[in-house]
Amino acid sequence: MPNIDLKEKLAKTTKLVDPVIKELLTQHVDAKNAEVAFYQISVGGKRIRPALVIYSGQIFGAKIKDLLCPAASVEILHNATLITDDIIDHSELRRDQPTVWSKYGKSIAECMSLDYMASVYSGLARANNGPRLIELYSKTLKEVIDGEIKDILFERSGREDEPFVVENRYQSITHDNYFEMIGQKTAVLLQASCMAGAIVAGASDNQIRTIGNFGYNIGMAFQIRDDILDIFGDEKEFGKKIGKDIVEKKLGNYVILSALEEMNEIDQMMLRQVLDGDADVTDDDIQTITNLINKTNAKKHAEFAADMYIKNAIKFLYRLPDNQDRQILEEIAKYIANRRK
Repeated sequence: MPNIDLKEKLAKTTKLVDPVIKELLTQHVDAKNAEVAFYQISVGGKRIRPALVIYSGQIFGAKIKDLLCPAASVEILHNATLITDDIIDHSELRRDQPTVWSKYGKSIAECMSLDYMASVYSGLARANNGPRLIELYSKTLKEVIDGEIKDILFERSGREDEPFVVENRYQSITHDNYFEMIGQKTAVLLQASCMAGAIVAGASDNQIRTIGNFGYNIGMAFQIRDDILDIFGDEKEFGKKIGKDIVEKKLGNYVILSALEEMNEIDQMMLRQVLDGDADVTDDDIQTITNLINKTNAKKHAEFAADMYIKNAIKFLYRLPDNQDRQILEEIAKYIANRRK
């Protein structure tokens, strides 16, 4: 097969999907609020999830016109979770632009998150196999929320005014806990994107499961790669503050979790003093912890884990029809494995 220009393919899907996204987001919205409603989507993104819907559908013969609403809906769903996630994490930047809450205020951001969820189901109502897609997206959203709650409970300190968090905070976190959390918070949405395309195409249950497994594995790799970039990325290129997980005092980061296992007692104590303490994390604290992590093989272990998930994903992919759409999905997997933002 000819070489695939993934950047060109993603640009093409973005050009097709974005008008549908804009229509769904601004439908039934007061004209003066339309700019706010479209802001989160307008700041960019690779549109990986809608691309997964489209190419996972086309691999089984679905027509592009039947895939646009489910593709638009999954991107809106994803961005609804990002709006809420940024409020929870107090994140002021995403894709190097102000987050919705930092630009418009928390109350408006909370309203927009609800507006986005309404738009998701408006889009699914227009889709083939709409009831099955609604069930899939609803189940996925609930899993994402469960994952988000786990991520909050993995924090070592803070949120003292939130009794549920204080009472249920994890005292210790294993790699199994971590994998369960990112499976819910991140991987299931990429899994659902792939399954949605196959459902629209009328694929068999076995084919839907297989391409869903592909999506789940690239989702796991995506989050591990995100954890690596959070510690070692370039802030301009990554588009988010480096060390955000340290600032949020999270152990739900593969690099931090792996580093702790390798550190000697003194280094462990220094890291835990920052994460478990009541004081706000400073830039000097971030640098100190980064230096401690650099003394370990945590980055190498994280990169190995992400690569293993990508290899597993491609094994599932190779069980599916061999066509150009499958090759594009493989290129998406390779992009996730090597992404820098």
